[in-house]
Amino acid sequence: MDYGDEPQLPLTPRKKAMLAAGGLMVLAQIIAALVLAPVTTGSGNADAGRLALIWCGCVAWSVPATLLIVRQADLPDIATAAFLVTISACAAFALSGAFHVRGTSQEVDLVDTLFLGVTTGAMTALLVWGIAMGAARLLRLPTTEALRAK
Repeated sequence: MDYGDEPQLPLTPRKKAMLAAGGLMVLAQIIAALVLAPVTTGSGNADAGRLALIWCGCVAWSVPATLLIVRQADLPDIATAAFLVTISACAAFALSGAFHVRGTSQEVDLVDTLFLGVTTGAMTALLVWGIAMGAARLLRLPTTEALRAK
């Protein structure tokens, strides 16, 4: 079996700047998740409205971040980027909220919390992936289709 690399589009200075911007968006989303989780979930009941608003913001922020960190708009590239962007933020959110209540009566198991965060991130990534793929096609972002045809 041949597991050779597929053709790649060139990594131009413009694309490097876009990758850096996407990386900063991912980092900003993770930091926001770490900061917002204790405030949103805190000790006691979590505010469902705030959680829904944060989740919608996560989806809206993740789509452009996903498109910025891919070299080409091929299906596997966008899928991988969507999972990277959303799972990291959702896992950070869940763990931050869990660490905040450690030692209180609302303490939860960290492994279960991480599983919930990763699962939520993966399900969210499917939505982000679909939206990003649609946006990539609508914007006619470059793919490696022409390179593979050679």
